[in-house]
Parts: sequence; C-alpha cells; structure tokens
Amino acid sequence: MSESIQLYRYMDPDAGLKSIEARRFKVGRLKDFNDPFEWRIGISGIIPEGEIVARACIDAFIEDVHSWMGIICFSDTVARPVLWSHYAANHRSVAFEVNYRNDPDRLHRVQYSDDRPVFDANRLHDPNGLDGYLRPLLMRMIFQKSRDWSYESEYRVHIELAACEIQKGHFFQRIPDHFLSRVILGFRCPLEETYVRKALDQSGLKETAVVRAKMDEHTYTIRC
Repeated sequence: MSESIQLYRYMDPDAGLKSIEARRFKVGRLKDFNDPFEWRIGISGIIPEGEIVARACIDAFIEDVHSWMGIICFSDTVARPVLWSHYAANHRSVAFEVNYRNDPDRLHRVQYSDDRPVFDANRLHDPNGLDGYLRPLLMRMIFQKSRDWSYESEYRVHIELAACEIQKGHFFQRIPDHFLSRVILGFRCPLEETYVRKALDQSGLKETAVVRAKMDEHTYTIRC
C-alpha cells in the first residue's frame, strides 16, 4: 500500500471558510489557471499560415479537456512566505494540510524546466515513429511548467467533473474522512480558532486540528 504524503492547499478567505463549512474543495478548471502556458505545447517547422491552424487545434484540445476534467492543486510546503502572500491573501487566510496517498496514477508532481516541450511538425512525415516521439512531449506538456513557478513545489490531482458535486456553476470534491489533518490559519487571519473548530466539528471533521502560523524568529520561514 502506498504511503501518504503531507500536502498543503492554500485558499483565499472566502473559499477557505466555505471549504470548511461545506466540507469540500473547489475543483480548478484548466482555462482558469494563472499560467498562460498550461497544456500548450510549442510548435516548430510550420509556415506562418500554419501557425493559425496549429493554435486553433491547441485551443480546441484545451476546450475539450476543460469540459470534462478538473484539477486540484497542492504544494508540498507550508513554510514559504511567498505562497501565503500569493495564494492565502497575504497571510490573512488559511492553508489546509492533507494526507494524500502517494499514488503516481492519481497524484502527479509538477516538474519545472526552462526547456519548453516543442513539437516539430516535420515529424509528421514519419508516421511510424510519431507515437514514440509525441508521447514524451505530451507528458511534459501536462506535468511540466516553467522554472519560474518552481517556488510552488506543486502537486496535482486530475478529477473527472462527472464525479464532482456541483453548485452555482462550479465543481467540488468532498473532503473524505481521515484526509484533512490540520487547518492552518495565517498569522494575519481574522478567523478565530474557536469558530473554525466549531465549523469543523459540525462538518464531521472532529479529528482535524486547528493551528495558527507564525513567523520564525531566526529564518525567513513560516512555522506552524
């Protein structure tokens, strides 16, 4: 059986509180992500007129994936102040610590590189070797981002939208038992520990601990 890994999901204040009270995580959608290069492979070896067709094909592919699949993102660290600043409202919101089964078929670690996957259209003239050439490029396209994003230390879970709960145009995944180990309040978070404790209890998450993050006195890190 696979061992579990501790991961963290940062939230803005409104989403964090709703996640606690409703006991579910909002599922991200591919077209809504903040990296414009998500799932967009580069292309070489085509004439300028062909670039328009190629971009249209990529747009259609992303539209199709967006229609049936969602993604939940995590980080493997809670210590970096920049993550709290960017994804938890400048330390005014929360991070959820979860125990996720380290199953490589479901949990994918994002790789970071400055070498963008680029498809050489000239390889279309060799259909017999196309699959072996294209498959590794597609895997990199799905699981790789620019090195500029490496501070996120990101893990992702891909989820079929058909299996999600829905409300007001959004998709959600319920938080299962024994999954959410801690709710970590940012050191500037206005939520009171007593309120969060009661909300967790009412949601059936009595085993989940509530703690408040602190600035470390000796390093540029966050402690909790």
